[in-house]
Amino acid sequence: MSEKMPLKVFLEAVERRLAECSADELRDILRAMAQRIPPADRQAFLAQLGVGEVAVPPPQAVWEHLLSDIDDLALEIRQAMDSADEWEERHGWDYEYEETDLGPYERFVEPLTLLFERAAVAFDSGEVGLALEAYDKLFDLLGLEDDYGRGIRLSDLPGVDDRETVGRYLRAVYETASPDRRPQALYDQMREARFWLGPFERPMLDDLVQISPHPLPDLEAFLTDWIGFLRTQSGTDADAWLREAVRMAEGMAGLEALARTEGRAHPRAYLDWFAALEEEERYAEVLVAAEEALEGLPPDLPIRAAIADHLCSAAAALGDPERFLFGRWEAFRAKPTLSRLLDLWEAVPTTKDRVAWMERAVKHVEGAGGRRPSPSVAPFPYVEPDGLEQSADPDHNLLVHARLLACDVEAARRPVINKPVLGWSGRSSDQALVLSFILILLSRRSLEELPPNLASLWSWSLLATSLGLWGYGEPGEGEEELPGRLNAVYRECLAWGRESGRLDLDGQRERAYLAWCLGVAHRRVKAIVGNQHRRSYGKAAMLTVACAEVLRLRGGEEAARQWVEGIRNRFPRHRAFQAQLRSALQQSG
Repeated sequence: MSEKMPLKVFLEAVERRLAECSADELRDILRAMAQRIPPADRQAFLAQLGVGEVAVPPPQAVWEHLLSDIDDLALEIRQAMDSADEWEERHGWDYEYEETDLGPYERFVEPLTLLFERAAVAFDSGEVGLALEAYDKLFDLLGLEDDYGRGIRLSDLPGVDDRETVGRYLRAVYETASPDRRPQALYDQMREARFWLGPFERPMLDDLVQISPHPLPDLEAFLTDWIGFLRTQSGTDADAWLREAVRMAEGMAGLEALARTEGRAHPRAYLDWFAALEEEERYAEVLVAAEEALEGLPPDLPIRAAIADHLCSAAAALGDPERFLFGRWEAFRAKPTLSRLLDLWEAVPTTKDRVAWMERAVKHVEGAGGRRPSPSVAPFPYVEPDGLEQSADPDHNLLVHARLLACDVEAARRPVINKPVLGWSGRSSDQALVLSFILILLSRRSLEELPPNLASLWSWSLLATSLGLWGYGEPGEGEEELPGRLNAVYRECLAWGRESGRLDLDGQRERAYLAWCLGVAHRRVKAIVGNQHRRSYGKAAMLTVACAEVLRLRGGEEAARQWVEGIRNRFPRHRAFQAQLRSALQQSG
């Protein structure tokens, strides 16, 4: 800390400086000092100069002095940011941060909100130029950060509607720009506005139309220029704004023309066109147009799945099961996911035919494993938040489900025979599924009749191979239904496979499969308990007793007892595991 200066030394230095300055220089010094005075201290500063109380006249309009008031608040915020280190020294160690915490800038939320409200009133009152200047200054403030990365964002102002605010600003940009500069100016600021709205929102031209009761000036002429300009740009923003502009200028006919003539460059135009047709319930046209799109678009374009979804919706509305099935297959081909595999199964009328379609799905997934979409057909360098352009890489779980549903147990088992016995909630979850499925086959029971531990093992294997987790985390949209759908599908598959003989096992294969299951189970229990993975003791106990339940159902009461006793005696001192084992046995009865 610097040494305090005595008053005598300070006054002498002031006198020397005053003697050096002319009257004009002294005036300049005072003016500079006045500029740096915070608003709350201005009256006191004037009092030091000998000026009496100054009455502040009431503003004639809400937006009067708006720009200077923004400048005043900007000065305060910048001073607070310059003092960020001091605030950290006082509060940093014991301050309880939250994700949305503003720290020393919380006090600026209310005045900033009021300034945004005044800018909105200025805009709504026709003071468009003033509103534009105000918003430029305000958004500059929202871009400030201190050395600790803290600042105030639009989302931190709860009283300000983000989208309306951006709409007013962009409308002001539009109205103040000359017609020849308008497309470029609006495009630049709409791109900038994405940072204010957040990563998953995009301002649209319609926001400018809806934000005011007055028509957007020169809209028809602008749309022509806007469409021409956007055709020279690339990226998802330009694509979205081009499709919007075509719809506004030419309606459904424009979307149809854009899709049919430029669909490869703008495949989402098909989706916009289909949505417009569906609003008018013109499903027959959707069906024909979707088939045309699938015929014309590259076969490895992931967005084909969304196009096929529209085809399926139209086919369902028209009662056309053949085209509905075609759509489901095209959707799976474009994006081979577990959900779409189940969609395909459910679209086929008979279980026999379903199994045949699963065989076809297996071949497609096996062939798709080494393929990736060609860069030449990817229209943009990055994908939209809805992921329609993002490819789906089929994983081992999808393939094992397809093989089991095709009633090809050995093909499903072969890749997992020697996989690690740990990691059933991750890389080896397919091994868990195959083992559970084979145990069910060996039990000769339906899914509704399974003993409790085998039923739990089956449920957990479905969970692990559909959601990629063992009860942890949150499933994605629509994924929470996957385990239930899978169980229903496997119920049909098992019933048909046993009735038709496709899932019959001869004596030699039964013995081989049983030995493999018990071997995997023994190694897994040993790996879990022997390495003291205490959080998984319950899983090890459930697996142990599930195997015993199968042995008992096959008439091997003594074999089941010896199996459990062998595991129990292998870990006599692991009391936590022994307790889990007793609990699993009690459930089994």
